[in-house]
Amino acid sequence: MLKPWDFVGASCEGVDTEYFFPEDRLITSENKLAKKICSTCDFLSECLHYSLHHRVQGIWGGTDQRERDRMRKTLNIIPVPIIQERYHNDRINNHRQSSL
Repeated sequence: MLKPWDFVGASCEGVDTEYFFPEDRLITSENKLAKKICSTCDFLSECLHYSLHHRVQGIWGGTDQRERDRMRKTLNIIPVPIIQERYHNDRINNHRQSSL
């Protein structure tokens, strides 16, 4: 599965990350702009899927943290912390390399 940062041609490519990762959780004009950028993206559903299944901060897939928390509750999704996923992937890669 591709990670959102691997999407080539995503609408957010080259946009200042401050729009997507606000310092506080308040709704700002920057948040609204980020969501508008997401709404035009060909990868909206993939990005949203990733953000629902992983504990990420900021605007992802056109949603903020509160919106994703509500969606997870409704869909009964328990997100995986990013660190846990990276640890798991590192273990798999190390195992593959040692098998060679």
